[in-house]
Amino acid sequence: MGNVIAFWSPRHGQAGNSSNMVAAAAVLAMDYVSHTLAAHTHYGISMVENAFLRNQRATENRSASYSAQGIDSLDTLARSKQLTPSVIKDYAVPVFNGSLDVLAGTQKPEEDLFLKMHEVTGSICQAARSAYDLTLIDVNSGCRNVLTNAVLESADMVVVSLSQNLSLLREFFEHPPAFLEGKKYIIVLGQYDAGSRLTLGNIRRLFRTRIPIFAVPHNSSYMDACNEHKVVEFFLKRKHINAVQPDYAFMQEIRRLARGIYEGLAVDPNMYAKEA
Repeated sequence: MGNVIAFWSPRHGQAGNSSNMVAAAAVLAMDYVSHTLAAHTHYGISMVENAFLRNQRATENRSASYSAQGIDSLDTLARSKQLTPSVIKDYAVPVFNGSLDVLAGTQKPEEDLFLKMHEVTGSICQAARSAYDLTLIDVNSGCRNVLTNAVLESADMVVVSLSQNLSLLREFFEHPPAFLEGKKYIIVLGQYDAGSRLTLGNIRRLFRTRIPIFAVPHNSSYMDACNEHKVVEFFLKRKHINAVQPDYAFMQEIRRLARGIYEGLAVDPNMYAKEA
């Protein structure tokens, strides 16, 4: 049985939640033998799709090819009690051979229709657990979206995306959201700047937290790859990167995050590691 992991941020736009998940999904697929599904609950095009899928749908002219390969199909099947683990893979798009599939988002003409998917989110997550080792879901920020809340409730673990914004950090550590009580979670600092005074170590000391904290450093080449649908190529070119190359520190941090996801689930990452 696999695990569902929600990537969530308390505030929109500050912590790079989507790009954090894209990087984690790519490295998990590249470095580990586990089969991973990447999905999102955004209404409209998400970075998850934009980064991995070259044939993009337009927001006004939705492609028919996606209607047969997306989250809307799982919604329909779940409501009719026909959703099975084997069926999920038929509606996802493989991007790393045998390692990573991407589930396209909704094409429903109205957001309210899409949000009703919260009624069957539990069934979809349970089927995904049986179909994949890891299911990563990029959800909307905050706690006011019913679909976000449904995914957070169903998730086995949450990756909380924060930034080096001190007010955001204080808000989170001093008033943690209630849904995290009793839930496995780790923290990742998106768009991380190692030159800031709010380093990983300083944040741990300042807030006296034992929650694992990781970083996704700001990297212009990586963001360009996301915009140009070339994330797979970006990471494959850096798979055997060495310490003298400019993106070495970035790759080290993403690999720490990938290991941290396994460890947060109380799974030994070495069990799934591919041979170098």
